[in-house]
Amino acid sequence: MSPRLPQHAGFTITEVMVVLIILGVLGAFAAPAMTRLLATQKVRSASYDLNADLTFARGEAIARGHQITVKSVSGGTDWVSGWEIWDMTASPNVKLRQQNALAQGINFTADAQSLTYGRSGRATPTPATATGTVSFTIVPKDSSAATEMKRCLRLDPSGRPTTAIGACA
Repeated sequence: MSPRLPQHAGFTITEVMVVLIILGVLGAFAAPAMTRLLATQKVRSASYDLNADLTFARGEAIARGHQITVKSVSGGTDWVSGWEIWDMTASPNVKLRQQNALAQGINFTADAQSLTYGRSGRATPTPATATGTVSFTIVPKDSSAATEMKRCLRLDPSGRPTTAIGACA
């Protein structure tokens, strides 16, 4: 009886090259879709963060019976640098929350530099807007982005934030 020779298992170079080519083609198709997905997610995340913080500020104003101010870190109407929430009635003023600068690749503007929630939960924008309410527009930097990639966050007359798909009109 002769000893058995070990069997060699593995892939040929041709099989490996075919798999690599298939992965390359799939990657070429997936890259643009992934870029669009990431841009949409940045916009969505920014709108969720602001919505949560505006809801928090309104709740604190009602619960504390104090004026709570939400203001842009930049001091202007560009909110991409972040925002802060302050209890302006406390002495000294107390910072309740801070949102740091948002992900690059989005434009984030508002009608006002800040807004102040009163005890009733109603918001007063600074500077005052014609309608008395505030709209936040969050869009990808790519100006040709599709409507479903944009978000509009508005405060209703009672001060509650609502989010809609698409840019603010």
